Amino acid sequence: WCPPGHGDLYPAMLGSGTLERLLAKGFKYMFVSNSDNLGATMDLTLLTHFVKSKAPFMMEVATRTDADKKGGHLARDVKTGGLLLRESAQCPDEDEKAFQDVTKYKFFNTN
Repeated sequence: WCPPGHGDLYPAMLGSGTLERLLAKGFKYMFVSNSDNLGATMDLTLLTHFVKSKAPFMMEVATRTDADKKGGHLARDVKTGGLLLRESAQCPDEDEKAFQDVTKYKFFNTN
């Protein structure tokens, strides 16, 4: 699950058949940035690292500050132990204080 504008691109591509069409044309990698980030560019060094690592997904993150309390942050999935992106819309009201704790959740997705 993801709130609109925050990762819904992937289920939209899957549901519309766009992903299947791109894969059929031989596409293996995709660079995504938000529309308000006009300066975003693909760094070939990072792409090379990603390809060699065989990771299924990579995102740019930065250290959270007090100005980033409401944005999504990286968290560990209790069930799988993997990393996930947790958005404020996914946070129950009773967890909001912990969600905004920049000492507990130290990194946020820059995209």
